[in-house]
Amino acid sequence: MGIDPYPARFKRTHMAQQAIELLTKQEQSGTTEPITVTVAGRIMANRKMGKISFLDIRDDSGKIQLLIVQVQCCLCGYRFCPYKEQIGLAFTDRISPTLKQRQLKLTCQISYHKARTFIASCLGVGPSEPTIRKEIDRRAGEIRQIPVTANRQIVYHDATKVKAGSKDRGVSIHLAVTSTPGTQRHRRKRLLFLRTGSAQQIKKSLAALKARGIVHDGDMDLSGCARFLQRCLWHLAHQLKHFLWQDGLPFEARGPYVKELIFILHQSPSVRTMKKQYQSFVQKLSTHGLVQSAGHLQNAESEMATFREHGIVGSTTSPVEREMREINRRADIGVRWSVPGIENLLLVKTHMAMNEP
Repeated sequence: MGIDPYPARFKRTHMAQQAIELLTKQEQSGTTEPITVTVAGRIMANRKMGKISFLDIRDDSGKIQLLIVQVQCCLCGYRFCPYKEQIGLAFTDRISPTLKQRQLKLTCQISYHKARTFIASCLGVGPSEPTIRKEIDRRAGEIRQIPVTANRQIVYHDATKVKAGSKDRGVSIHLAVTSTPGTQRHRRKRLLFLRTGSAQQIKKSLAALKARGIVHDGDMDLSGCARFLQRCLWHLAHQLKHFLWQDGLPFEARGPYVKELIFILHQSPSVRTMKKQYQSFVQKLSTHGLVQSAGHLQNAESEMATFREHGIVGSTTSPVEREMREINRRADIGVRWSVPGIENLLLVKTHMAMNEP
């Protein structure tokens, strides 16, 4: 319509309260000559009533109400309210894209109720909690339509439990990312997928990424999902504590076994020496009657030295551990989520953190 909704400068002639007083004096005097005033503020309310709409504009002095009448095109007869076009909103939108984006970022960090309360305290009016949920669901649907591939890179996969669904322990949230080499601060990570589902569904999703290799924690059998598989060395040693407990070993006696395994995994001078020491350690556990612990390490034997044999960058799932802590922080708010609800929220949160500038 030839009106710039975001001008570089905007000259305000009156505050809202001054404009009201001026128009009130004109009404009392009976003068019909039009008065032109220019006010600036936030649109705090929008009420459409048939062919007219009411807008509330608030500034530091108070609130003024505008009456917007529909315009009818003389050529085609189409009726519309022109104020949305003047401020840059699409016909179907009620809030600007910038406010939507900031609302999403806020909702990803705090609860829906707190996000609504915070927005309302800043603007004087805020979206309802169902509206915030719908926006999260809409954005999650858009993200799922984006094609993803690992481009023959190394994929880091991990999972964590969140309190959702009908099961007592909740459901597992699976996360897969790629990561470029570098320090923790300068490492660039990219989200490939975040989802719930059965083991078969997760394996199918991982195989579809066409990754060169996968670094994982060993909770699932990922054979066939990539050419190379590397067991996370930190998880391998950390999980040994649990299996030593299952074998009935006292707490004070578990430490030497764990330290010996860590030395083999990280201090062995060559792959050959590493494998030989690893096999001797497994045999030692079997000899001492620690059957569960020996079985745990035997299952990981074919995947514990892949990073040294084939030059895979990364021997632990550390690139995803920070994201897993953030997932647990956002999900653990003392309520039980629906599975689609928590999956959509965490997908939007992680995508915005890793894939958006």
